[in-house]
Amino acid sequence: MEYKILTPKDIEYPRKLRKILGENCPPNLYYSGPIEFLNSFTISVISADSIGGLAMMATNQVLFTIREYSMNYLTPAHSVMETEIFRLALWKKRINTVSLFSVKGLAVETYESFLLDRFYPPFDSFPERDEYFRRAKNNELLIISLVDPKQTKQLRKNILERNFTICCLGDIIFVPYGPKNSKTYTIAKKAVDLNLPLFTIEHPEAEDLHKLGIPGYNRESVRKLLNEKGAPLMSNTATYTEILNTQITKTVSFVKEAEQPFITFPKTKRKK
Repeated sequence: MEYKILTPKDIEYPRKLRKILGENCPPNLYYSGPIEFLNSFTISVISADSIGGLAMMATNQVLFTIREYSMNYLTPAHSVMETEIFRLALWKKRINTVSLFSVKGLAVETYESFLLDRFYPPFDSFPERDEYFRRAKNNELLIISLVDPKQTKQLRKNILERNFTICCLGDIIFVPYGPKNSKTYTIAKKAVDLNLPLFTIEHPEAEDLHKLGIPGYNRESVRKLLNEKGAPLMSNTATYTEILNTQITKTVSFVKEAEQPFITFPKTKRKK
Protein backbone atom coordinates (compact mmCIF):
# COMPACT_ATOMS: atom_id res chain seq x y z
CA MET A 1 0.00 0.00 0.00
CA GLU A 2 1.04 3.62 -0.39
CA TYR A 3 2.37 5.14 2.81
CA LYS A 4 3.87 8.26 4.34
CA ILE A 5 6.58 8.69 6.98
CA LEU A 6 6.60 10.79 10.13
CA THR A 7 9.52 11.52 12.44
CA PRO A 8 9.37 13.18 15.88
CA LYS A 9 10.35 16.47 14.22
CA ASP A 10 7.17 16.53 12.11
CA ILE A 11 4.23 18.54 13.43
CA GLU A 12 1.84 15.68 12.56
CA TYR A 13 3.78 13.20 14.71
CA PRO A 14 1.43 11.93 17.46
CA ARG A 15 1.62 14.26 20.42
CA LYS A 16 0.79 11.42 22.82
CA LEU A 17 4.03 9.64 21.90
CA ARG A 18 6.03 12.82 22.39
CA LYS A 19 4.44 13.42 25.80
CA ILE A 20 4.97 9.89 27.14
CA LEU A 21 8.20 8.78 25.49
CA GLY A 22 10.03 12.04 24.89
CA GLU A 23 13.42 11.33 23.31
CA ASN A 24 12.59 7.61 23.19
CA CYS A 25 9.84 8.07 20.58
CA PRO A 26 9.95 5.68 17.60
CA PRO A 27 12.23 7.39 15.05
CA ASN A 28 9.97 6.55 12.11
CA LEU A 29 6.23 6.08 11.97
CA TYR A 30 4.86 4.75 8.68
CA TYR A 31 1.17 5.19 7.99
CA SER A 32 -1.56 5.02 5.40
CA GLY A 33 -4.81 6.87 5.98
CA PRO A 34 -5.92 9.77 8.23
CA ILE A 35 -3.18 10.18 10.85
CA GLU A 36 -5.41 12.74 12.60
CA PHE A 37 -7.44 9.83 13.99
CA LEU A 38 -4.78 9.57 16.69
CA ASN A 39 -5.55 13.09 17.91
CA SER A 40 -9.11 12.14 18.81
CA PHE A 41 -10.16 10.23 21.94
CA THR A 42 -8.58 6.81 21.48
CA ILE A 43 -9.24 3.48 23.15
CA SER A 44 -6.24 1.21 22.69
CA VAL A 45 -6.84 -2.53 22.85
CA ILE A 46 -4.36 -5.35 23.39
CA SER A 47 -5.27 -8.85 24.51
CA ALA A 48 -3.63 -12.23 24.72
CA ASP A 49 -5.17 -15.14 22.87
CA SER A 50 -6.80 -18.26 24.35
CA ILE A 51 -9.23 -16.24 26.44
CA GLY A 52 -11.83 -18.44 28.12
CA GLY A 53 -15.53 -18.39 27.35
CA LEU A 54 -16.59 -16.80 30.66
CA ALA A 55 -13.93 -14.10 30.41
CA MET A 56 -15.04 -13.41 26.85
CA MET A 57 -18.61 -13.00 28.07
CA ALA A 58 -17.41 -10.60 30.76
CA THR A 59 -15.50 -8.64 28.10
CA ASN A 60 -18.55 -8.48 25.85
CA GLN A 61 -20.59 -7.11 28.72
CA VAL A 62 -18.09 -4.27 29.13
CA LEU A 63 -18.20 -3.70 25.36
CA PHE A 64 -21.98 -3.20 25.46
CA THR A 65 -21.28 -0.03 27.45
CA ILE A 66 -18.16 0.98 25.53
CA ARG A 67 -20.05 1.03 22.24
CA GLU A 68 -22.32 3.79 23.55
CA TYR A 69 -19.32 6.09 23.11
CA SER A 70 -17.70 7.47 19.98
CA MET A 71 -13.98 6.75 19.97
CA ASN A 72 -11.04 5.95 17.79
CA TYR A 73 -10.31 2.23 18.20
CA LEU A 74 -6.60 1.38 18.00
CA THR A 75 -5.63 -2.29 17.93
CA PRO A 76 -3.38 -4.85 16.22
CA ALA A 77 -6.58 -6.86 15.67
CA HIS A 78 -4.71 -10.14 15.90
CA SER A 79 -5.86 -12.20 18.88
CA VAL A 80 -9.41 -13.54 19.17
CA MET A 81 -10.54 -10.75 21.48
CA GLU A 82 -8.74 -8.06 19.50
CA THR A 83 -10.46 -9.12 16.29
CA GLU A 84 -13.78 -9.19 18.12
CA ILE A 85 -13.32 -5.57 19.17
CA PHE A 86 -12.03 -4.68 15.68
CA ARG A 87 -15.32 -5.98 14.26
CA LEU A 88 -17.28 -3.93 16.80
CA ALA A 89 -15.39 -0.78 15.79
CA LEU A 90 -16.31 -1.37 12.14
CA TRP A 91 -20.00 -1.77 12.86
CA LYS A 92 -21.50 0.68 10.38
CA LYS A 93 -24.59 1.45 12.48
CA ARG A 94 -22.27 3.30 14.88
CA ILE A 95 -19.71 5.80 13.59
CA ASN A 96 -16.28 5.18 15.11
CA THR A 97 -12.86 5.64 13.61
CA VAL A 98 -10.58 2.64 13.31
CA SER A 99 -6.78 2.64 13.52
CA LEU A 100 -4.88 -0.58 12.92
CA PHE A 101 -1.27 -1.39 13.71
CA SER A 102 0.66 -3.79 11.48
CA VAL A 103 3.87 -5.53 12.47
CA LYS A 104 4.79 -5.87 8.80
CA GLY A 105 6.15 -3.15 6.54
CA LEU A 106 3.57 -1.11 4.65
CA ALA A 107 5.34 -1.57 1.31
CA VAL A 108 4.44 -5.28 1.50
CA GLU A 109 1.25 -5.03 3.56
CA THR A 110 -2.10 -4.64 1.79
CA TYR A 111 -5.63 -4.26 3.10
CA GLU A 112 -6.26 -7.80 1.85
CA SER A 113 -3.17 -9.31 3.50
CA PHE A 114 -3.88 -7.54 6.79
CA LEU A 115 -7.29 -9.15 6.87
CA LEU A 116 -6.08 -12.54 5.68
CA ASP A 117 -3.64 -12.79 8.61
CA ARG A 118 -6.64 -12.54 10.92
CA PHE A 119 -9.60 -14.09 9.09
CA TYR A 120 -8.46 -16.94 6.91
CA PRO A 121 -10.38 -19.65 5.00
CA PRO A 122 -12.76 -21.18 5.84
CA PHE A 123 -13.43 -18.47 8.45
CA ASP A 124 -12.69 -15.48 6.24
CA SER A 125 -16.25 -14.20 5.93
CA PHE A 126 -17.66 -11.83 8.54
CA PRO A 127 -20.42 -9.20 8.48
CA GLU A 128 -18.08 -6.18 8.60
CA ARG A 129 -15.91 -7.17 5.63
CA ASP A 130 -17.66 -4.82 3.20
CA GLU A 131 -17.44 -1.94 5.69
CA TYR A 132 -13.72 -2.58 6.14
CA PHE A 133 -13.01 -2.34 2.42
CA ARG A 134 -15.38 0.60 2.02
CA ARG A 135 -13.43 2.55 4.61
CA ALA A 136 -10.12 1.55 3.02
CA LYS A 137 -11.32 2.72 -0.39
CA ASN A 138 -12.60 6.05 0.97
CA ASN A 139 -9.51 6.82 3.08
CA GLU A 140 -11.45 6.26 6.31
CA LEU A 141 -9.09 3.64 7.74
CA LEU A 142 -5.68 4.23 9.33
CA ILE A 143 -2.94 1.61 9.28
CA ILE A 144 0.34 2.25 11.10
CA SER A 145 3.68 0.44 11.22
CA LEU A 146 7.02 1.01 12.92
CA VAL A 147 9.12 -1.43 10.90
CA ASP A 148 11.04 -1.10 7.66
CA PRO A 149 8.50 -0.85 4.81
CA LYS A 150 9.89 -4.01 3.19
CA GLN A 151 9.78 -6.10 6.39
CA THR A 152 7.71 -9.26 5.82
CA LYS A 153 8.43 -11.29 8.96
CA GLN A 154 6.42 -10.79 12.14
CA LEU A 155 9.18 -10.72 14.73
CA ARG A 156 8.59 -10.96 18.48
CA LYS A 157 10.56 -7.79 19.22
CA ASN A 158 8.46 -5.88 16.69
CA ILE A 159 5.24 -7.25 18.18
CA LEU A 160 6.29 -6.06 21.64
CA GLU A 161 7.23 -2.62 20.32
CA ARG A 162 3.97 -2.37 18.40
CA ASN A 163 1.84 -3.28 21.40
CA PHE A 164 3.70 -0.90 23.70
CA THR A 165 3.27 1.94 21.19
CA ILE A 166 -0.44 1.13 20.98
CA CYS A 167 -0.65 1.62 24.75
CA CYS A 168 1.17 4.95 24.56
CA LEU A 169 -1.26 6.22 21.92
CA GLY A 170 -4.39 5.52 23.95
CA ASP A 171 -6.39 7.86 26.16
CA ILE A 172 -7.54 4.64 27.80
CA ILE A 173 -6.12 1.15 27.31
CA PHE A 174 -8.35 -1.92 27.48
CA VAL A 175 -6.55 -5.19 28.26
CA PRO A 176 -9.24 -7.88 28.57
CA TYR A 177 -6.82 -10.78 29.00
CA GLY A 178 -3.11 -11.07 29.69
CA PRO A 179 -1.93 -14.05 31.74
CA LYS A 180 1.49 -14.00 33.33
CA ASN A 181 4.35 -14.84 30.93
CA SER A 182 2.37 -13.70 27.88
CA LYS A 183 3.57 -10.83 25.67
CA THR A 184 0.44 -8.91 26.63
CA TYR A 185 1.32 -9.23 30.33
CA THR A 186 4.87 -8.01 29.64
CA ILE A 187 3.60 -4.90 27.87
CA ALA A 188 0.88 -4.28 30.45
CA LYS A 189 3.49 -4.35 33.22
CA LYS A 190 5.63 -1.84 31.31
CA ALA A 191 2.60 0.40 30.77
CA VAL A 192 1.70 0.24 34.47
CA ASP A 193 5.22 1.39 35.34
CA LEU A 194 4.56 4.48 33.18
CA ASN A 195 1.24 5.04 34.98
CA LEU A 196 -0.76 4.70 31.75
CA PRO A 197 -4.59 4.43 32.14
CA LEU A 198 -5.09 0.67 31.73
CA PHE A 199 -8.22 -1.23 32.68
CA THR A 200 -9.41 -4.81 32.39
CA ILE A 201 -12.46 -6.91 33.19
CA GLU A 202 -13.81 -7.73 36.60
CA HIS A 203 -13.26 -11.47 36.31
CA PRO A 204 -10.97 -14.14 37.83
CA GLU A 205 -9.26 -14.76 34.47
CA ALA A 206 -7.86 -11.22 34.70
CA GLU A 207 -6.32 -11.93 38.12
CA ASP A 208 -2.74 -11.59 36.88
CA LEU A 209 -3.57 -8.15 35.52
CA HIS A 210 -5.31 -7.19 38.76
CA LYS A 211 -2.13 -8.09 40.66
CA LEU A 212 -0.25 -5.58 38.53
CA GLY A 213 -2.60 -2.92 39.84
CA ILE A 214 -4.83 -2.76 36.75
CA PRO A 215 -8.43 -2.18 37.88
CA GLY A 216 -11.23 -4.44 36.69
CA TYR A 217 -14.59 -3.13 35.51
CA ASN A 218 -17.99 -4.53 34.65
CA ARG A 219 -20.75 -3.29 32.39
CA GLU A 220 -21.99 -0.70 34.86
CA SER A 221 -18.79 0.51 36.49
CA VAL A 222 -16.92 1.08 33.21
CA ARG A 223 -19.36 3.89 32.38
CA LYS A 224 -17.96 5.99 35.23
CA LEU A 225 -14.42 5.40 33.96
CA LEU A 226 -15.30 6.47 30.42
CA ASN A 227 -17.03 9.61 31.65
CA GLU A 228 -14.14 10.52 33.94
CA LYS A 229 -11.65 10.14 31.08
CA GLY A 230 -13.76 12.32 28.79
CA ALA A 231 -14.92 9.74 26.27
CA PRO A 232 -17.58 11.38 24.04
CA LEU A 233 -20.99 9.77 23.88
CA MET A 234 -22.28 8.57 20.53
CA SER A 235 -24.62 10.87 18.62
CA ASN A 236 -27.31 9.75 16.22
CA THR A 237 -26.99 12.96 14.23
CA ALA A 238 -23.23 13.59 14.18
CA THR A 239 -21.52 13.60 10.79
CA TYR A 240 -18.35 11.69 10.06
CA THR A 241 -16.34 14.93 10.15
CA GLU A 242 -17.77 15.79 13.54
CA ILE A 243 -16.69 12.39 14.83
CA LEU A 244 -13.14 13.06 13.66
CA ASN A 245 -13.13 16.42 15.42
CA THR A 246 -14.55 14.82 18.58
CA GLN A 247 -17.30 17.40 18.70
CA ILE A 248 -19.90 15.04 20.12
CA THR A 249 -21.93 16.49 22.94
CA LYS A 250 -25.38 15.01 22.54
CA THR A 251 -26.37 12.05 24.69
CA VAL A 252 -28.37 9.33 22.98
CA SER A 253 -30.33 6.27 24.06
CA PHE A 254 -28.48 3.10 24.89
CA VAL A 255 -27.74 0.56 22.17
CA LYS A 256 -29.96 -2.50 22.34
CA GLU A 257 -28.05 -5.72 22.85
CA ALA A 258 -29.98 -7.52 20.15
CA GLU A 259 -28.76 -5.17 17.43
CA GLN A 260 -25.35 -6.80 17.17
CA PRO A 261 -24.51 -10.20 18.62
CA PHE A 262 -20.88 -10.89 19.37
CA ILE A 263 -19.65 -13.77 17.23
CA THR A 264 -16.23 -15.30 17.66
CA PHE A 265 -14.64 -16.99 14.68
CA PRO A 266 -12.54 -20.08 15.47
CA LYS A 267 -8.85 -19.37 15.06
CA THR A 268 -5.59 -21.16 15.50
CA LYS A 269 -4.33 -20.54 19.00
CA ARG A 270 -1.28 -18.33 19.24
CA LYS A 271 0.83 -17.27 22.18
CA LYS A 272 0.85 -13.55 22.61
